[in-house]
Amino acid sequence: MDNEQVKSHVLTAWEYVYLHDDWLNPLADALEGVSVEEALWRPGPDTKGIWEIVLHMAVWTENIVERMRTGERARPAEGAWPVLPESPDQPAWELSKARLWQSLEDLRKHVEAGPPEQLMSGPWGLADLLCRFIHNAYHIGQITKMRECMAAIRQPQ
Repeated sequence: MDNEQVKSHVLTAWEYVYLHDDWLNPLADALEGVSVEEALWRPGPDTKGIWEIVLHMAVWTENIVERMRTGERARPAEGAWPVLPESPDQPAWELSKARLWQSLEDLRKHVEAGPPEQLMSGPWGLADLLCRFIHNAYHIGQITKMRECMAAIRQPQ
């Protein structure tokens, strides 16, 4: 398999993780209609909420692009779990979701426009990028299940 084929496969994996519903719930479906209150809800005191997960996915997606661009073992400057905005309101929630979508679009564009060799050039190579896809797919599933739990809690018994 040549580098262009690898690049094509990576872009297909990106689509499967974030857009298609063949195996995973698409991110847009997972986040559709999530209110500020739902985004802030936590199933337990030691569990992250949807909003925190969205920010977490955003910083790590931004990070993988940085790693591929620089070849450095960079970590997110904000930490693995960025703090929620001081005013957790609707505009801030919209900004957090937009940040995640922008990070995913930046990743797609980077993979699409960059030389195929760059996919292998990060500190941990192609595996680092593929692990990030798995990481985000896990969190999309987590958001989906949290929403199912919230819906079940609201159902009259």
